[in-house]
Amino acid sequence: MNQLASISEKLNALWTLSQKESILLDDLELVFKQDLQTFIMGETLYLKDGKIVIGRNLYKKWLQKLQSQGFDYEIDFNND
Repeated sequence: MNQLASISEKLNALWTLSQKESILLDDLELVFKQDLQTFIMGETLYLKDGKIVIGRNLYKKWLQKLQSQGFDYEIDFNND
């Protein structure tokens, strides 16, 4: 698979996650976690089965931030 298709798949997976009932921090690929963790700093989160759960509304706010401002960190898609 070429790199552009791979990047597109990874970004589409972020949008697909927003449809889940419970979005776990571990559901995200490692390359996106730093940006999301910075965005949710200070927000109220909860644990489910010992894993960090991000509220769907908060996750969607992060996706909106990505659409309007992009990532806060350089994303290295070459480390697959």
